[in-house]
Amino acid sequence: MKYYVDPTSKVDSSVIIEDGVFIGPHCVIKKNVKIMRNSYITYSIIGENNVIYPNTIIGTEPQDKNFRNEQSFVRIGNNNIIRELTCIHRATGENKETFIGDNNFIMSQVHIGHNCYIGNNTVISSLSGIAGYTFIDDFVIIGGMSGIHQKVRIGKYTIVGGLTKIYQDIPPFMMVDGNPPKVIGINREGMRRNNFSSKQIDIARKIYKIIYTQKMGLKSIIRKIEELKKEYDDEELLFIIDSFLAFFKSDTIRGIEI
Repeated sequence: MKYYVDPTSKVDSSVIIEDGVFIGPHCVIKKNVKIMRNSYITYSIIGENNVIYPNTIIGTEPQDKNFRNEQSFVRIGNNNIIRELTCIHRATGENKETFIGDNNFIMSQVHIGHNCYIGNNTVISSLSGIAGYTFIDDFVIIGGMSGIHQKVRIGKYTIVGGLTKIYQDIPPFMMVDGNPPKVIGINREGMRRNNFSSKQIDIARKIYKIIYTQKMGLKSIIRKIEELKKEYDDEELLFIIDSFLAFFKSDTIRGIEI
């Protein structure tokens, strides 16, 4: 086997490393990871049970003019699949991280830029570009060849159609498609597949109508959702309502697609 591991890196003895792999400085690679041929990894902390396919690049310098060669990292959780030719850049900022959680499926030729946050159980389809400082919450699906503008937030359980250009924040549980993008309804099928009840799906649909059919500003949307919340005391339904409220009350840089 012909590969290189930098002396500053710690690689568990269970890791499978194929020919041509380069593991550069300051890496930690934990149990039962498989790194396929010709991949290049540096400045990365990689958790357990990940599979990294050939010619993947993780942890190289960000494509950011503000980067000053400071020490920064990529941090990847457990049980991820990262397919061929994907590129994940480390962060800008001393000791900052580009973060990827657990159980994600990142398809071939995806680019994940510096300082991004990718949650758990996401699917990012082939040839998609995720620009720097993007926040993608849990259970999001990004369709193939989509482009996500820097500093955008995408809420949990949202699905983004293929070839979609996203330049503003997308609320949770939504379905968005097109260029320019348009929210076209709730992600009903995604919610059903993730065991949400019909009542939870109905609540998400009610909130969709508040956001997208009543033509209100953000403050009015929040007020309407808070009024809706007063009608319920069921924890499952409140989870849906509170997810929307938390999203709308969080800081936004790009604005929200409403």
